[in-house]
Amino acid sequence: MELKLHIYKGKEIVKTYKTETVDLMYGTVEDILNVLELDKIKTGDNLEIAACIMKASGQLKPFLKDLFDGVTDGEIRNTRIKNLIDIFRNLYQYAVSEMNLISEKN
Repeated sequence: MELKLHIYKGKEIVKTYKTETVDLMYGTVEDILNVLELDKIKTGDNLEIAACIMKASGQLKPFLKDLFDGVTDGEIRNTRIKNLIDIFRNLYQYAVSEMNLISEKN
């Protein structure tokens, strides 16, 4: 699954970072799952997910830098919360599906 982080100037996308979930390090996914409140992501409520992201923003910036090579703090400040919600929801779904595959094999 491809993840995209859009950087805006006003209403215009000026840059897009892309990564594939298959390239994610296990530790990065594990850290993200530990920081985010998973019960709120499971419900899919965008407002709750946004609040969760904002509460953990100091911890999530390094994760975004791990995910998207070259992104800066300044660029992260110019992203939209909806884009971050989509990224972290997709990461959560990816992590859960990977964990399920591992448990099915065992």
